[in-house]
Amino acid sequence: MADFRQTFLPCLNSSWTEEQCARLNMVAGWKVAVYVALPLILLCIAIALLCIYLKRRRLRQYTSIKKARGPVTISPSRTSIKSHQSSSESSGTPLAEEFWVPVLKSGGGEGGTSAVELVGSQVQPFSRRRPSMSARLENSSFDPNSEMYKRLEMIKTKEPTIEYAGELHFALHYNKDMGILTIRLIQARDLQAREFSGTADPYFKISVLPDEPRTLQSKIHRKTLDPEFEEKFAFEIPPTDLPNRTIRFLLFDYDQFSRDECVGQVLLPLENVDLSERVELWKMIESYKIRTPEKKPDLGDLLMTASYLPTAERLTIVILKARGLENTPQNKRPDPYVKVSILYAGKRLKKKKTSTRHSTTNPVYNEALVFDVGREFMDHVYIELVIVHENRFGQNQGMGKVVLSAESEGEELEHWKSLAASRKGTARWHCLQPLQPD
Repeated sequence: MADFRQTFLPCLNSSWTEEQCARLNMVAGWKVAVYVALPLILLCIAIALLCIYLKRRRLRQYTSIKKARGPVTISPSRTSIKSHQSSSESSGTPLAEEFWVPVLKSGGGEGGTSAVELVGSQVQPFSRRRPSMSARLENSSFDPNSEMYKRLEMIKTKEPTIEYAGELHFALHYNKDMGILTIRLIQARDLQAREFSGTADPYFKISVLPDEPRTLQSKIHRKTLDPEFEEKFAFEIPPTDLPNRTIRFLLFDYDQFSRDECVGQVLLPLENVDLSERVELWKMIESYKIRTPEKKPDLGDLLMTASYLPTAERLTIVILKARGLENTPQNKRPDPYVKVSILYAGKRLKKKKTSTRHSTTNPVYNEALVFDVGREFMDHVYIELVIVHENRFGQNQGMGKVVLSAESEGEELEHWKSLAASRKGTARWHCLQPLQPD
């Protein structure tokens, strides 16, 4: 402070010139810079020295720990495989190879710790390792009727001609005093999904064959392939008739637009079932299909209804939707529409078509096509439904057809009979058939 006063106070004296005051202020600025910079430089040097000290200290600690662990030395030893051919040939026994392995030996190392040394002179032979543990297991300790192997055995014993459609878990209990057979439907799993939705709406119909007219139905479970039912069904069966009965489980897939499709079944003859106590079983669901082998489901399916009103002589065809159609030869999605024709004696009497749905293999139409057909012709006509791909730059391409008539077979014939028996149309799926070449 004294130096500051001696430096700046003279400038306040009016006898000093401006040039003298400027020179004096310049000298004072250098002194202030030195006073500020010098402590910062000393602080940086102290930090650097501290870092060097800490680094050397850590290095010394690491070196001391490494020396305390002691060295690990490996002595030359026999590690090759030795085959005792001479001894085996002389004794007449089969050749057996023995492996020579080093023995670990602990010894004193630096810092009082133990070191590991591989000593080549101390080796011990051992015989070849067995390929598996099956030779050491006792077959008498396994029970082939154990619960652990029931499900595995069921899967392995599938017949190659039966298509697997899932598994059913249920329980049986028979009351001899009352003559009541109680079937508890527990759950199903690994059911097959629909091709177009990837899921299913399953339910079961249960009956006792051969002369049990009553059929009981479970609840419908929406959008699941592993439904859990937990439902009970009771049937009255005399004890004398019990061995001659067979329980039938029919698996259905609910469809709100058409008749429900039966996709699987389980048949359980009670002749070989011991019902003296409660029985709980897992059974494979066999695929249940009505389609004939001649049909080619790869072409797709068509859902439609047909109804005929005799008083008005009016035939109504309702095209609901299609599924699983094939792509075009250019591997593009088709632009399908449905063409409906009424054929009589090989001649096309009338034809109509729906609107076109673009770029889809699962088109939805919901369109009704009405035809005037006389009652005298109705028993002899053919209803032909053809799905056609509308080609914008060339000729349209037929993708598949369905024919309903009195000469049809399978589902088509059943649909034709229902058309003649009832005025109310029933929706059904039909597999597309290949078109006949012109």
